Amino acid sequence: MEYTFHTGTYDFHPESNINFQLNRQLTLGGGRLEDIKSVAPKIKNLDDWKREFLNLAQTAEKDDRLLHAASYYRGADFFMTPGDPDKEWAYDQSVALFKKIVQGDIESNALIIDKIKYENSSLPVFKLPAHPDAPSKGMIVLHGGYDSYKEEIYPSADFIRKQGYDVLLFEGPGQGEALIKNKLHMTYEWEKPVGAVLDHYNLENVTLVGASLGGYLAPRAAAFEPRVKRVVAWGVMYDFYDVLTSVRGKAMEVGMKSLMALKAKRPLNRMASLRMERDPFSKWGINHGMHVMGKATPYDFLQYAKNFSMKGISHKITQDFLLLTGTRDHFIPLDHYHRQAKALTRVRSFTGRIFSEAEQAENHCQCGNIPLVFTFITNWLEGLQEHRPE
Repeated sequence: MEYTFHTGTYDFHPESNINFQLNRQLTLGGGRLEDIKSVAPKIKNLDDWKREFLNLAQTAEKDDRLLHAASYYRGADFFMTPGDPDKEWAYDQSVALFKKIVQGDIESNALIIDKIKYENSSLPVFKLPAHPDAPSKGMIVLHGGYDSYKEEIYPSADFIRKQGYDVLLFEGPGQGEALIKNKLHMTYEWEKPVGAVLDHYNLENVTLVGASLGGYLAPRAAAFEPRVKRVVAWGVMYDFYDVLTSVRGKAMEVGMKSLMALKAKRPLNRMASLRMERDPFSKWGINHGMHVMGKATPYDFLQYAKNFSMKGISHKITQDFLLLTGTRDHFIPLDHYHRQAKALTRVRSFTGRIFSEAEQAENHCQCGNIPLVFTFITNWLEGLQEHRPE
C-alpha cells in the first residue's frame, strides 16, 4: 500500500467536534481535500453528516477511488447512533474496500491478517513484518482508543514498518471488529488483551503505543505487564471520567459529578436524557459510551468510566515513557499532560512532547501531521537503543 499522508489542519467548520472529524477524515483517514471542503458547509447536524459522507463514499466508489470511499464509509459510520441499521453496513463497506486496497500488501506478506484467542472469543490482529532485507529494530505493539478502527490506523503502522520495525496492530475489547463482530466490550484492565497478544506471539521485549484513550490504556497495561519495556501515550488521557464530564461545559460538569457522587442514578439518567434531547453531541457521546462499554444507562456508563484513570496507577510504571499531546486538543485539557507527567515518579526515563500549531500537529493525536509524530517516536526509540542497548 502506497499511502501519502496529507499534512495540515484546517478550519472547515465552526463546531469543534465536526471540525476535528473533518480534519481526521483528511489527514488520518485517507480523504480528499476537495471532497471535505465541498461537504463542510452542508453539515449542520449529525443527520447531515451521515447523508453527506454516504454520498461521498458512494461517489468515490463509483469513480474507483477506493481509499477515499473506504474513508468516507468509515466517516459515515462514526456519527451514526448504535442501532442505526446503516451503521454496521457502512462499517462492512469500509472494511471490504480496505481489503481490496491492501491486497498487494497481503500477497507480498507485508500484511498478515490474524486473530488470537481472547476469553471466549478472539481479537483481530494485523501483523506487519519489518522489511526482510534488514534486521528488525524491535517489536512495536500498537492499538487505538475509544473510537478508532485498525483500518484507519493501518497507514501509521505501515509507516512504522517502513522505518524497520515489526508491528502488531490489534483491536481490543470495545474497539472495531472486536466490538462490532465479536461483541467484546471495553475493559479498563488493558493488561489483559495486551497480555493475550504477548502470550500468543511469545513476546518478551516490546514497545507499546496507544492512541487517544490508548493514552490511558497503554500506560495502564504497562503498569501490570513487565514484558512491555517502553510505552508511548499517543495522546494523553490521565482521567477519562474527568474528560467525559467536562467536555460540555462547567454547569454540566458540576451537575453530573454532584449526582454521581450522591449515587443518584435516576436523576442522573434524567439529566443525561434531557441533555441528549438538546445536544446531538452529548447524545452521540453517551450512546457511543454505553455501546463501547456495554452499559445500559448513562449512569452505569459514567460509573464504569471512573475506572479509566491513571490516578493511583502511574507510580507503578517503571518503563521508558513517552508522553505526547498537542496545544489545541479539543477533547483533552492540556493540564492532563502535566498531571500525568508529574505522577510518573518511577519510570526508567521520561520524555514529553507538546506538538504545536506551527508544526500542524496541535490537534488530538496530531492528526494534522502523522509523519512528524511517528518520526519522533522512532527517533526516541533509536535514541534509547543508542544510549542504552538492551
